[in-house]
Amino acid sequence: MSQDRFDKAALTWDDMPSRRELAAAVVAVIKEKIPLMFQANTLEVGCGTGLLTCEFADVLPKIVAIDTSTEMLAILQGKIGALGLDNVEAQQFDLTTGDMLGFSDFNFIYSAMTLHHIKDTGAFLAACHKHLKPGGTIALADLEKEDGSFHDDMEGVEHKGFDSKDLADLAAASGFDDVKFVTAHRVSKEQDDGTVNEYPVFLMIATAR
Repeated sequence: MSQDRFDKAALTWDDMPSRRELAAAVVAVIKEKIPLMFQANTLEVGCGTGLLTCEFADVLPKIVAIDTSTEMLAILQGKIGALGLDNVEAQQFDLTTGDMLGFSDFNFIYSAMTLHHIKDTGAFLAACHKHLKPGGTIALADLEKEDGSFHDDMEGVEHKGFDSKDLADLAAASGFDDVKFVTAHRVSKEQDDGTVNEYPVFLMIATAR
């Protein structure tokens, strides 16, 4: 992932209404599909400025929120202080390059719009599995396969969305069972020629065996 790109974007990240709408939709679907009161120890990967983190803080007992961008985390730290969130810990960390030593295994791992920035999807899923307790839950929201028109700038974009069958196969190979997909949101975006494209966002839910 391109840390520099996200560092530069951090200050205005929350200003885009479509970004806030997407985060709210993912939060709503996760709350609907997963019994969060039982997820004692949670990891969010690619937390950014905390658009999801802050919405989950009142229902999840403990959240460790990680990102590679120092500036995104600085925004989140400000929110943590302003809201008095004593159950959220923000850390700069890249799950694809190391183990989260010092943290116990997690009951729940989630992310939104992070997966398409990670080159080795299988390695990422394996890393998530390694940090989940048996029976733990993963919930990943990202783009369905698209033609590359979603991003205006492809810097740091490793995948033009995902095919659900291919991703389910990778998840199964990485140690997950009961892989399910639901549509969490649809992003509408006007193209240069004036047409409007819709980009479905899925939520993949699976259980660590």
